[in-house]
Amino acid sequence: MVTVIRGDQERAVREAARRPSALVVSVGVAPPTDDPVVHVAISVAEASLARRLEVGLTRALRKRAARARSPLPSVRVGSRKAFEQLRDSVPGAVAVVPITRRNLPRLKELVAALRSAGALAVQLVWDGADPARDRVEPKAFAILELARSTPAGPPVVLARREEVVDALRLLV
Repeated sequence: MVTVIRGDQERAVREAARRPSALVVSVGVAPPTDDPVVHVAISVAEASLARRLEVGLTRALRKRAARARSPLPSVRVGSRKAFEQLRDSVPGAVAVVPITRRNLPRLKELVAALRSAGALAVQLVWDGADPARDRVEPKAFAILELARSTPAGPPVVLARREEVVDALRLLV
């Protein structure tokens, strides 16, 4: 089990102490520069193995965190019509797609079109309330599952806000 805690190192330390066999990763910033900082703590019986894992994971995560500092280009695509108008802006950008009542019936096709058009990633945005959960969840989870089953393509995530989520910064 891996737990990633962002911006709260004390909570990460408490979580690692509470579950000694878990991997807890704390990602924060270093004042005054706001550079990303990664802390990895591993609890296993063999201390030398734990240290080798900590060093390797810290090194890999720091490389990813350093790349995460620069903002990812993004384009807001709310419909097929918007996609057609913004098609040239999609390659190499995160496509941010708000889930609405109007685009819900064609959401799967829109995401497929964005992924095949060269989007760096697709971020579906839904507030959890509108449209109604019973209408959104089956479609959203089917889209997420399809993306998971095609790992060679751009990742697809579900978020509550239109701001590009940190998870995408680590995935792309």
